Amino acid sequence: RLVTFASSFSEGWDLSIFALILVPVKKEFNLTTDDLVLLASVPMAGGLAGYLFMGWCMDMFGRKPTIITSYAICFMGCSLMATATTVFALGVGRGILALGIRSGVMTVSVYMSELSPAGSRGTLVSIEEIYINIGILCATFAAWVLMGTEILTWRTYVSIGACAPALALICILTLQVPESPRYLQMWGKQDEAVAVLRSALIGKEEEVQNVLHFWQEEDSMTQKTWKDHLTEIKALPFHLGFRLATYCWIARGGSGIIVVGTYFGLLLEGVGHEVMLRWYAIAMLAKTLALIPSVGWLIDAIGRRAMFLASALACAGSMAAAAGMHLSGIGMTAVAICLVLYFMSFSIGYGPVVWVYCFEILPHRQRGRAATVSMLCGDIGSGILLILGPYLIRHHGALPYLVLMVTNLLAAGFFYSKCPETAGMVLECASHVETPPRRDD
Repeated sequence: RLVTFASSFSEGWDLSIFALILVPVKKEFNLTTDDLVLLASVPMAGGLAGYLFMGWCMDMFGRKPTIITSYAICFMGCSLMATATTVFALGVGRGILALGIRSGVMTVSVYMSELSPAGSRGTLVSIEEIYINIGILCATFAAWVLMGTEILTWRTYVSIGACAPALALICILTLQVPESPRYLQMWGKQDEAVAVLRSALIGKEEEVQNVLHFWQEEDSMTQKTWKDHLTEIKALPFHLGFRLATYCWIARGGSGIIVVGTYFGLLLEGVGHEVMLRWYAIAMLAKTLALIPSVGWLIDAIGRRAMFLASALACAGSMAAAAGMHLSGIGMTAVAICLVLYFMSFSIGYGPVVWVYCFEILPHRQRGRAATVSMLCGDIGSGILLILGPYLIRHHGALPYLVLMVTNLLAAGFFYSKCPETAGMVLECASHVETPPRRDD
């Protein structure tokens, strides 16, 4: 699991660094509000390219080769951003980095879902969110300690982000990292698939036998024609698991985490750059600490649905409080405290659960392609809010908080009424949430 950390770490680093370098970048390139929106939205285009291409690569060529490719792209993106001399070059670099990040995060989540035991799949897959937050924390504290005192420039911090994918690329190429057993079985490599499965589920023979039973009822991908593949893709929108995963990603995007994280400096504009850095560091630390019980225990103990619901309601409450503090004129310190509570609320459920739930309920045969489409819909929602963010802030400081309060309340209603529980299920059962397959004794 440590080898697959790079894409998540890079995403966290990029999210944090962009928020922290926003002020100096704005000054260096004389950015207008429109320029700022365009630069912040470029990763959505890069992510779209990653979704359209890497999802297909994942199902056709394998999870491991796709992860390797994603790490190489992340390294290229960071390098280009660090050497950018124009806003256009900086935007292209962000787009390339986003392509690698989104491809890597998506592929790693699919890979770990297919490799993890049912009883601990929640913890092993949701560690993805911890890696993202480690990247955020590393970038935040480095910027707070050094960039805040103007010892180093923003370009240095962007270039440091290339270290994680470079290191992970070396590790995955030199260490014996296996391919996903589900992918191997899907392509008819039964013996190799069983060997990897047994090595991943040591001491869990009953679960191994359950998985092998389901595998016996499936045909390999090598027995399917391109017409069969096209038919499966057309049937994808009718799969309940795919629809639920799509709605969950949209709900996560609607939580506002990208907006609040990206425009944190603008939301607290007027308090001073160093004070903003301090509050951002506090928020990221609190966000990461809140993940520990969620990832380490709650996600497999109380289930995915309850954590989703609690997170949405807590996010709505913190956004309502932030709007109230802003409208009352109490001061930016009170608003900053509400933002810290918002980040902690996000870590209760939105942050870790989506990486597990949205991949385990997808159709087994199309998990790669289905993952790309479902995540893409969530990113479109995030992109819309990201574009609207600066305009909402400029119109009225409380308006973004009120919008996010509404979106989180809608998400809570969806989680409560539509999402079935999947904790502890064998992956082949979780992917049939509408009609779980049964094993006859």
